[in-house]
Amino acid sequence: MVIKESILHNLDKLYKNSPKLTITDNDRFVIFSDLHMGNGGMNDDFAKNAQLFEFVLNNYYLKRNYKLILNGDIEELYKFSLKSVAKRWQNIYETFNKFHQHTGLYKIIGNHDYLLGYVKELPYKFPILDSLALDYNGSDIFIYHGHQTANLLEQYSMMVHYSIKYLFRTVGNNSVPMVNQKKFQTEKIAYEFAKQKNIVSILGHTHRPLFASLSKIESLRFMLENLINMYYKTTNGIRENLEYKIKLLKNELEIATKVNYGINSVGSIYSDEVLVPCLFNSGAVTGKRGITAIEIKNGKIKLIYWFDRNRSQRYLEDYRHVETRHIPDSNYYKAILRKSKLDYLFTRIKLLA
Repeated sequence: MVIKESILHNLDKLYKNSPKLTITDNDRFVIFSDLHMGNGGMNDDFAKNAQLFEFVLNNYYLKRNYKLILNGDIEELYKFSLKSVAKRWQNIYETFNKFHQHTGLYKIIGNHDYLLGYVKELPYKFPILDSLALDYNGSDIFIYHGHQTANLLEQYSMMVHYSIKYLFRTVGNNSVPMVNQKKFQTEKIAYEFAKQKNIVSILGHTHRPLFASLSKIESLRFMLENLINMYYKTTNGIRENLEYKIKLLKNELEIATKVNYGINSVGSIYSDEVLVPCLFNSGAVTGKRGITAIEIKNGKIKLIYWFDRNRSQRYLEDYRHVETRHIPDSNYYKAILRKSKLDYLFTRIKLLA
């Protein structure tokens, strides 16, 4: 309990010391986290999605005047030197610099790149932040990486740094994942803090996308229940199509649950009878088949999935009713997984918290 109170106290200090931007419906932001850029070799988790990431930044977000927020773990400094990262991904840094010069870039530090704070000469000129707050109509969106939900020893352990860098450097192309228990602990504390403050918090760190405090598995469960309810209320002529959709959704839920080792229910994660929609997570750029991100635009917040149809066609099927958009002259697609109006979201938070 003492440790938990200390962490909540430190989160409060982080929140109060955050630089704050006042935003309106005219502002556009995209939030990415957890790139884990390496040296381009077999242990570089960023490499498989690097081309997709660079394309959507230059050909979609920059052209549409989005401001870019990089929410931690951009460089993988547990396993690679900054010099080797900067040399390999010079094109990515050039793209970052375009945002910095033309629309705006906010780079937030994470636990895998916290050593940047000790580097005298960085390969870029934009500042590094600990966190960022966006003021929308008097309500705050608090953006931080998420490792701050652990105690200080876990956040910045040099023993962890060197064990990963030297003991695991020959392991295949996957960064050491957070175990589920640590993911839940991160989410529990971040959720409790956001609920106490009546704010929206946006994290990275766990590589697990969240929207309005719901994970993918929990969202799939709600969707499945809605389809079953529709099936119960409809006539035989429509039921055949619904049965097909229910079967596909059920299979997707089973696969997602297996991959996440049987993630528990909403109540067991957040210990709440009434779920407050205050916690979001942009996921990661290191996904196996694509990239997740969070957009804020026109007074709305959206969970986005970018993918190459040559690697995945999951969201091109209509059983989930996911809105997809093809990017011209490419094999890339944008899927809008979830969306909500910010005013409605903050109203729900204030009434339910």
